[in-house]
Amino acid sequence: MSLNSGKKKLVGCVLFCAFAILGLGLLATTPAMAQSQMPTLPPLSALPKPAPMPDNDEARIQELAIAYHILFAQGVIDGWGHVSVRSAKNPKHFYIARNLAPALVTKDDIFECDENSKPIKAGVDLVGERFIHGEIYRARPDVQAVVHSHAQSVVPFGVTGVPLRPIMHMAGFLPQVVPIFDSRTVVGNDNEILVRSIPVGAALAKMLGENTIVLMRGHGMSIAAPTLKTAVFRAIYTQVNAAIELQSLALGKQPIFLNELEAFRVNATNESSARAWDYWVAQSELVSEALKRSMPKTSTPATSK
Repeated sequence: MSLNSGKKKLVGCVLFCAFAILGLGLLATTPAMAQSQMPTLPPLSALPKPAPMPDNDEARIQELAIAYHILFAQGVIDGWGHVSVRSAKNPKHFYIARNLAPALVTKDDIFECDENSKPIKAGVDLVGERFIHGEIYRARPDVQAVVHSHAQSVVPFGVTGVPLRPIMHMAGFLPQVVPIFDSRTVVGNDNEILVRSIPVGAALAKMLGENTIVLMRGHGMSIAAPTLKTAVFRAIYTQVNAAIELQSLALGKQPIFLNELEAFRVNATNESSARAWDYWVAQSELVSEALKRSMPKTSTPATSK
């Protein structure tokens, strides 16, 4: 072997070793670099917060009557469906309307229930599914308002195995996996689908867990929120999101959903704003007043749901 040939081999070995060491160094630092560049969720204390709930029951009751009208006008509830709010005076209690069409509810139609969903006032005909509300309040001290709806665009996601996921920016509150409650798991196949007892309501609340929403097989959905206005917002945009997802799936392509970070950040902005509330109030009162004028003076409900 010539001297020059040996030198060339030595230089080649040195260069190879140097590049190998450099490559190993880059591989060792890449995970740390990638981790440092990954976005993180901001602390909850840094997020914008929605307006707090009224601190007295009279104001909460008045707001609850308005919520019924809004959800009717927006097509989230019709002759059925209900909304409730936790009592400020006694947090174990809640308020809900009597067994009446939502658009006709006034503050005088709203009554107090105890921690077992029993009406405080004797002889009041309350909705049979008030246990949805009572058991969610029992399980979730953070929840101040609950909406139960049979929204048509939502029902398919509770019976097909196709997951309801956040697809639009106004529905960032939806979890990446929305839980589904099936009443058969509690009372078997011979059941009425409805939630009209403490055990069934407790099972529903357990399925809800820490989420904002639980779907109900062949029935609809229940929404939990820290304020009544937020509950109304979530109920409206759950229905809108479901309708958009159905339209997207019908196009035959896999939709692009919001990822967890996108959903978290956009929802912090949406739920801290009350810009839609005044519009919804004005619109709903027009609808409700027109409906009241066309209704007979007395109306006896046939069933209690």
